Amino acid sequence: MPSPPPGTSQLPPALQQAYRRAHYHVDAAQGGVAQTLRVGQRSDWLGQRLAQHPIPAACFLTACNPWGEILEPALNAQRMRALRRALHGQGWRFLDGSGQDPRGRWPAEDSVLIWGMDADTALQWGRDWQQNAVLWSDADARPRLLWLR
Repeated sequence: MPSPPPGTSQLPPALQQAYRRAHYHVDAAQGGVAQTLRVGQRSDWLGQRLAQHPIPAACFLTACNPWGEILEPALNAQRMRALRRALHGQGWRFLDGSGQDPRGRWPAEDSVLIWGMDADTALQWGRDWQQNAVLWSDADARPRLLWLR
């Protein structure tokens, strides 16, 4: 399935807004403080971490709820185990996290923040795991949505 032009989506406007409003939580690593990423908002924490990587980019990805279809928690957990195995198998470094709807209309989704993943690769992983969008940032540390549908 081809991706829509950059910055656009064929999803209903209300669903696009849900992605834009979401809180993308990143778990703390090595005694650090958990962080929340938001679409379009610069994150000093993210900027500092991106500067430490040869490719200053990161992708926030889930394998839950393919194409927006809500699955049973056990199926989502199985998909996330498979995603983590695939990432480990290819040598990606990542932190665990979760995507959360601050209004509570969508269930929280187990997720990962993957370091050093350029936009094209992020889009491919998003397609592989049947996602509507991925959250991605380059060195500017202003996460943005890359739409897949």
